[in-house]
Amino acid sequence: MAVNIIAFSDVHASQYLNLLIASLNKYTPKDVDFIVLAGDIVNRGRVELMDLTVETLKRFFPSIFKRPMVVAVFGNEEYMGTEEMYYSRYPQILWLNEASYTLTLNSLDLCFIGSRGVLKRPTTWQEKNVKNIRLIYTDRLKSISNAIVKCRESGYYTILVTHYASSYLTVYGERISIYPYLGYPLIEELAVKPNVSIHGHAHNALRLEASIEKTAVYNVSLPARRDVTFITLRP
Repeated sequence: MAVNIIAFSDVHASQYLNLLIASLNKYTPKDVDFIVLAGDIVNRGRVELMDLTVETLKRFFPSIFKRPMVVAVFGNEEYMGTEEMYYSRYPQILWLNEASYTLTLNSLDLCFIGSRGVLKRPTTWQEKNVKNIRLIYTDRLKSISNAIVKCRESGYYTILVTHYASSYLTVYGERISIYPYLGYPLIEELAVKPNVSIHGHAHNALRLEASIEKTAVYNVSLPARRDVTFITLRP
C-alpha cells in the first residue's frame, strides 16, 4: 500500500495564502493521508496567523486532524521560545520539535523525524541574538542523525522533515554564496540516511527534487514551487 502526503512550507501568512488555496483546490480528502507543514507558516512570529492556514485546511479537508493527519515543524518565522504557544493553541497538530513519531498507515510502518534543521553558518542576527547558536546546531545534527539511525534500525520507513534545507542540491537557483545560510548538506553527509527528506526555506530554488543514493529530497517551499508538493511513499 502507498501513503500520500501533501507537503508545503513558507506560507508566511497571509503573503502566500491565496497560492496555498489555489494549490489545494485540486485535491480531495480521499487523495491524502498526511499533510506536512515544513515551517514558516506564519510571518514574523505572529502565532495567531496560524489560524489562516488551519482554517484553509479545514475548508478542503473537513475531517482534518483525523484523516489526513497534520504534522508540523517550526521554521525561523515561528520564533524560538514560542513553541508552547503553538502547542496550546493548536493541539490538533502533531508538532515535531527535535522529536520523532511512529505509526503504521496503509500497512506501512512510518517514522517521522521533525526539526527546525541546521544552518552550515548561523546568520549574523543569530550570532548576535541567539546564545550558543553554534552549539545548538551541533546538537541538532547529532539528534537528527541519532533519530534516523534509531528509526532505520527498527525497520521504519523514515521521513525527515526540517525547515532549513537538508541538502544543497535542492537550493540550486539561490546564490551560491548564501547556501550556508539556507541549510546544511545533511543528506549528503549522513552515514545513515532517511528514505525521504522534506524541507522548505529556499524560496528561489529552481531544483526542487533530488535523489541522493536512495534518499528522495523535496524542497516544498510554496513560493519556490508555486504549488504544494504531492509525495507518494511506497514500501
